[in-house]
Amino acid sequence: MAKCVLIVQGEGRGHLSQSMALSEYLEEAGHRVEVVYAGIGIEGSLPGYFNDFFRDRVREFHSPYFLRKPNKKGIDVGKSLRFNLLRFTRYLVEVKRIRQEINGMEPDVVFNLYDIVGALAIRKVKGGIRRIGIGHHFYLHLDGYRCRGGSVWHRWLLSTHTKLIMKSCDRVLALSFREVEGKRGIRVVPPLVRRAFRELHYKPGKRFLVYLLNEGYIFDLVRISQEDPGFNADVFTARALHTDLPPGITIHPLSDEAFREKMTSCRGLITTAGFDTVAEAAYHGIPLLVIPSQHHFEQRCNAKDVEQTGIGIPVEQLRPGIHLEMKPYENVGYRRWVDRAGAMIINSMTE
Repeated sequence: MAKCVLIVQGEGRGHLSQSMALSEYLEEAGHRVEVVYAGIGIEGSLPGYFNDFFRDRVREFHSPYFLRKPNKKGIDVGKSLRFNLLRFTRYLVEVKRIRQEINGMEPDVVFNLYDIVGALAIRKVKGGIRRIGIGHHFYLHLDGYRCRGGSVWHRWLLSTHTKLIMKSCDRVLALSFREVEGKRGIRVVPPLVRRAFRELHYKPGKRFLVYLLNEGYIFDLVRISQEDPGFNADVFTARALHTDLPPGITIHPLSDEAFREKMTSCRGLITTAGFDTVAEAAYHGIPLLVIPSQHHFEQRCNAKDVEQTGIGIPVEQLRPGIHLEMKPYENVGYRRWVDRAGAMIINSMTE
């Protein structure tokens, strides 16, 4: 039985969901998750369902995060970079603290789910502690992968950030919607989908399910509803807008249980192009529409992968009528791929 520590980049719900699924796989195999380090921003907080899942094992730390554009549809890369550079000393304090605590615990394995502070912390931990990086971002470093379009500057920043994390790992696991060849140092593995999402029973309904990392897209949903009064949607977002909404659109705070319940009977899922919400819905062949957050290069690449895998439709903007193009798809092959995730993760701990 291995003693494990998880380090999680806490912005959005994707890495948090991955860490919960990872914990399930580890504990099903008889291993133990001792501590979960979760990064937060200066005013950030972790969702209640995450704290409820791990209970007293969660330890928060300050980690870099994105500042958003005024239109609340994307990120301001330049402003975010300047802001986080000014907080560099604070992050170094966190690096030292996490490293000392991990050395004191002497775990067998540390999993880093794409956090840069965590990467710096485990770069010089005691010998004998295996360090494994997990994230779909590593997929961008596979030979032959191309994600065209977007800012060259943004591409370079993402690539540099990812390389820094890779340098602190003994093994890198690249999460992918589809099975492809890895390369030396990078192994391609399936998405990490939690048991509760794998086991839900989906039956198509009449209302769309929407998850938005950036709540500015709610205005686009309002325009869709005005054009098509039959458009009804349940919208989950961390920051609700204070504005009048058509009767068919309902805003919900982030809730793991409520989101899962709505997924069981949705007409389709409309979401910003994060990785995990797509991975969860794709497991059941739910019609998918993804829109990359503005100036978010990673999400641009995710949208491309959604299209190439055939699990959904990527769009540049939400416009009236776009929801009518959403179709279900054959998901048998994708489900088989996801169902292999647990065994592949456990094997990575020793190979």
